[in-house]
Amino acid sequence: MTRPLLDELDRRLIGALHLAPRATWDDFGEILAADASTLKRRYDRLHEARMVRVIGQADWGVHSTAMPVHVFLDITGESPLAVLHRLRDLPHLQLLAQISGDYPLYAVVHAPSEAATSEAIDRMFSVPGVRRVNALPALSTLRRGITWDPQFLTDTERAELLKLTGTRPEGTATATPPAKPLSEAERGVVAQLLQDGRASAASIARTADLATSTAHRVVRRVLDEGWVKPRLEIVSEWLGFRTAFILRLRVAPGATPEVMRRIDRLPQTRLAAHVASDMSVLATGLVADRSALALFVDNELASIPGLLGVSVAVMLAEPRRYWLDRELTTGLGAFHAPRLL
Repeated sequence: MTRPLLDELDRRLIGALHLAPRATWDDFGEILAADASTLKRRYDRLHEARMVRVIGQADWGVHSTAMPVHVFLDITGESPLAVLHRLRDLPHLQLLAQISGDYPLYAVVHAPSEAATSEAIDRMFSVPGVRRVNALPALSTLRRGITWDPQFLTDTERAELLKLTGTRPEGTATATPPAKPLSEAERGVVAQLLQDGRASAASIARTADLATSTAHRVVRRVLDEGWVKPRLEIVSEWLGFRTAFILRLRVAPGATPEVMRRIDRLPQTRLAAHVASDMSVLATGLVADRSALALFVDNELASIPGLLGVSVAVMLAEPRRYWLDRELTTGLGAFHAPRLL
């Protein structure tokens, strides 16, 4: 597959889709001062090239009663990529990566229950080549990748898009189920929006055999309740962001909430989590290259009070992120959406 060549308008469109994944083409056209039909054709081209895809980020409570677990794996007698390939078939794996440092592999397990979490981690021990598993349960997660912004837009354009969507800070993620079980219609809409975050109510109505008016009402409820949040996924490297990283931070007693808030405000951050470990804050992020990572560590990170120690690892390969397989040569692949409770 030929990697698409991007011009300035392509990059601005991608920036706009990050902020408002369900905005109409007319809205995008007005804010970006571009023809709506041109923008749609460009999106279709990028989508067909498997460079971009709008999926749905499920609220944790609709697919799990447990918090995710961040897992670092040591290996023996095998290459990291060989073991990584075997891990791909295990259930409930949201993320898989080869990383630098003492533990060559990193994964995120988010199973539907604590029992399923324990079983999923237990199965990792039986994978040939795995020597040691270091599991760090998340205690709270302040930011997830949906809020990362490639910074391709002006401040005015960004403000207009956020105004259009009514986007609010995501806040702490929890595995709290909806107050009432989802109806059959709501479950069907959630399942479709997970696969296509831009799916229209009319197309959902046809697929789910719902009246169009019912589909409009249910789609609005699903989005308003936050059961699904549309989310743009990209091949980051094709956009020029070639260095993903993981930080593990040792924090002074009592300083964790403020450190996480400071990490959350940095544009390079994709995730900030409080984990059960002596290195109590785990963060992931994305920058252009390793020189930019050095500047990030020496400048932004160094200015945060309360840090007692920092461990930095580079993601050398990331074949799955947020349930979505991805390859540098072929682009975005299969989406392993979590099953609804």
